[in-house]
Amino acid sequence: MRVEKIELPGAGHGAKIPTLTAYVQDNIEDRAARRRPAALVCPGGGYAFCSDREGEPIALALLAHGYQAFVLDYTVIDAAEAAPLLPMPQTDLARALALVRSRAGDWHVDEARIGLIGCSAGAHLCATYTALMRDDAFLARAGVSAAEARVAWQILCYPVVDLEAGWPPDPAYAARICEEGSPLRHAQDLVSDATPPTFLWHTAVDETVPVRNAHLYAQALAEAGVDHELHVFHAGRHGLSLATEQTSHYAGDALPHLARWFDLALEWAGELMGEK
Repeated sequence: MRVEKIELPGAGHGAKIPTLTAYVQDNIEDRAARRRPAALVCPGGGYAFCSDREGEPIALALLAHGYQAFVLDYTVIDAAEAAPLLPMPQTDLARALALVRSRAGDWHVDEARIGLIGCSAGAHLCATYTALMRDDAFLARAGVSAAEARVAWQILCYPVVDLEAGWPPDPAYAARICEEGSPLRHAQDLVSDATPPTFLWHTAVDETVPVRNAHLYAQALAEAGVDHELHVFHAGRHGLSLATEQTSHYAGDALPHLARWFDLALEWAGELMGEK
């Protein structure tokens, strides 16, 4: 396995340099031409930071299932900036996907089987990105083609969907993320029949990002006729990542029933990609 951390161009907000970390499995000699599915992981962190618990642990779990994995450490809110953050993280994501495609041969990636996994605010990043990846003006600003930007599916974990549906609780913080009136505030309104197939999971008792967010997005997917699957688990706080001991932050964060989300999501993605 190779691990490679690559700096991306600055998106134009703050001093942080976004990076993409690639976790790449080499092929054995008798399957040297094998191309693997890939997932690009966007951790949560309230657009203030990128959570370590929602990055590398998920990437390593993906490797165990035969995926190539990539973790995006994207642009976040900078206190010195007066302008709202978005769509700078989405620009990072477009450029990261273009990078993965430019290295697809070296990294043994099947370009037709690249998907996204987003957690919390990282899920909002994914859900808004899958609309922007079809926007010519956005792609031109990012310097990425539509072919480079596309993804086949997305997995949204306890997603922020609507910035007015319980998170963030402070309207002033929402304004730091995205200007008032922007369509990026309401990811469910960006859903169309061109939205990629989507797997969502949430917990019914999430006190940070209410489960209503997942319901709003699932309803929009259903109305648009988009293949989707929604799982709402009865227990578990916000931000559980894999819900295993490895990703636990507090006692009681390891929840075997909830941890099944990962296998369920990859089974769903495998069915979409024609795998058995």
